[in-house]
Amino acid sequence: MHEAWPTDWAWALPADTDAPLDSLSLAGTRPPEVRAWLAALPADEPLTSAARLTRLLDELTRLRLDTRRRLALLEDIRPRVHRLVPVLQGRYLDAPLSLDAAARDTAERVADLFDGLARAYQRVAAALLITPPAPARRQAAATAVQRALDALSQQLGQHWLLYTPARAGLWWRLHRLYAVADVHALPALTVADPEASGHESSVHLAYTRALLVASAQPQQLRPSALIALFRAAGQWGRGLPLRRGPLQGGFDVALDQDRGPVPAGEPPRHGPRWRHFDTRPLAEALCDGGGDPGRPFSSLLLAHLRTVWSVPRGRAAPRLAGRETVRVVLGLNGTHACLDQPAGAHHAEPVRCQDRGQQGCGLIWHGRAPRGLRVGAVLALADTDGAPWRVGEIRWLARAPEGVRAGVQWLPGEVRPVRISHGYGDTLPTPALLVPAADGADTLLVPTAGFAAGARVTVWDGPPRLVRLGARVAGSADVCRYRLRRA
Repeated sequence: MHEAWPTDWAWALPADTDAPLDSLSLAGTRPPEVRAWLAALPADEPLTSAARLTRLLDELTRLRLDTRRRLALLEDIRPRVHRLVPVLQGRYLDAPLSLDAAARDTAERVADLFDGLARAYQRVAAALLITPPAPARRQAAATAVQRALDALSQQLGQHWLLYTPARAGLWWRLHRLYAVADVHALPALTVADPEASGHESSVHLAYTRALLVASAQPQQLRPSALIALFRAAGQWGRGLPLRRGPLQGGFDVALDQDRGPVPAGEPPRHGPRWRHFDTRPLAEALCDGGGDPGRPFSSLLLAHLRTVWSVPRGRAAPRLAGRETVRVVLGLNGTHACLDQPAGAHHAEPVRCQDRGQQGCGLIWHGRAPRGLRVGAVLALADTDGAPWRVGEIRWLARAPEGVRAGVQWLPGEVRPVRISHGYGDTLPTPALLVPAADGADTLLVPTAGFAAGARVTVWDGPPRLVRLGARVAGSADVCRYRLRRA
């Protein structure tokens, strides 16, 4: 490996077009002065507070200042950023996928805050590691790198929450920070971190958090599940070694490329700039009630993680490109109506179909996306008026400049509309979808709320019949699919 690599990248800091500063315009440079300024930020004006914090971080990065004092000031600023971000995120995480200008501006403020934190801590790390650090400086250097990695990971988390691609260069910065820390044997050093679970972290944990979440197909998760996963993944890296030799299975990471981890390939990728990790032991260790002890995971999220971390998946069959317009109805009730009355007047909307194959299709909503468009939603799709309806489930979402893209997976077989009641017809019938199987192992798609494995239900499909919901084979916050068993 070239000896200058990975220390020849100037710490991924941008070329300074602004002159260095001798003072801060918003506050003094002594810790008590900065703490007083932070305490005076308007709590009822989060956008104003975010703008001022971003400016302070930018100035602090360019300020001529002793490295240890810069680190001390950042340690006072960082908790204020972490308290402010959830307030800002509350303005757009539950909003429709087509964000308005105000929501987009708020999301950009959050990204800028974490970017400012990362650059400021990188400035500290660069000063401490410009030469091999003495033992007394290694702990401070590990702290600075861990904080920078955490801020970059938080930026990535912001993109995952919004189903948007990462900013150019973000993964590259993350990888190179870790690579430099690895050269100086910093990843395993434990650092105190009041923002982390257990109030401690490390360079290794901050880096593997990003790798774990990226490998979990975050575009298939809803924001609440992503937040829970991101929180827990900050500690799961303890059992996730990064190996230099290639693995059979697992994931590969290129430290000199601007992209996240990819499923291990054939032939194996190897070399000093590659790292490899295996999520299968973690998938096996997950059990119901996993996650943070005080914040157990939902069974839906656990099932998702077991699946994607056990066998990394790619698209199994090719798709044919196309730009035709199709008719789409979102939601279980709407889909049921389409199948129950194919010739009826349904509130279908025109959507552009980008590609399709045997297993699914890709759709794109131009303009404003409907509120019901979310991961796990069921839909009915027809090519033209009068054409038969086909049923699918939205597997992933992505915001793009031209609109909101969605990946749809077809439900197997000839889906049939039915109605179900709890017990022996004890409740009003509810729309559901029966998914027949060639081997007789039929499944039933029902609303997630109100139904669970083991429940007895009456299926109204011709003569009523009493069945029991067996094992859940798929599910989301909207709908779940269960195997049917005799009651």
